Amino acid sequence: MIKKHIKRRILFVLVLLTALTTTVIYIAWYSNLLIVKSIEVRGNNLITSEQIQEVSQISLNSQLVKLPISDIKQRILEISQIGTVEVRRGWPSNVVIQISERIPLAITNTSQGEFLVDVTGKPYISRNPNDNYAFITGPDDSSRAFAIAVWQTFPDWLKAEVISTNADNPSSIWMMLNNGRKVLWGSINQANDKAAVLKVLRRMAGSAYDVSIPETPVVRP
Repeated sequence: MIKKHIKRRILFVLVLLTALTTTVIYIAWYSNLLIVKSIEVRGNNLITSEQIQEVSQISLNSQLVKLPISDIKQRILEISQIGTVEVRRGWPSNVVIQISERIPLAITNTSQGEFLVDVTGKPYISRNPNDNYAFITGPDDSSRAFAIAVWQTFPDWLKAEVISTNADNPSSIWMMLNNGRKVLWGSINQANDKAAVLKVLRRMAGSAYDVSIPETPVVRP
């Protein structure tokens, strides 16, 4: 049998733990000790902190522990220029919103007009007339991302001659040159070899150059 003094100790510990748990729950959920007193936005450049705070719908003096973090993140991601967002509680009274803005790398054409595209291939904001980026096309974000990745492998002389880089799929990428000729590039592989072969082929008459297999290029009349 458990001795009485041991029982008293166990009972004391249980009562203490219950009291501590109750206190912690009260402080976190009902008191004014752990409430939102400030919101800190980090990583923004083009988007104002005020705009992000407004979209987040975080109310000052709300219970920090009750914040619906997932919902807040989804609301912030509705701002098209934002690529990623992290929302975390900065105890005891702060909310930190860390974002990364999308970096435009190309322009693509959509049913709503021309849009800027980031590394993911996502068209996210209307093009400004002064924007000067490579023009790419593709049926979806993934294909456009491959078009961007291929364009980035081009040497400077080729970038200057390409007016559009197009990806029907990751293995079927082609370009239009500023002289109206078409280049069948294939996949992103062997980019340096393909560019070297094309540099020679483009001096030959033809309507299209196929360098998808650089070892056996083809000039089409």
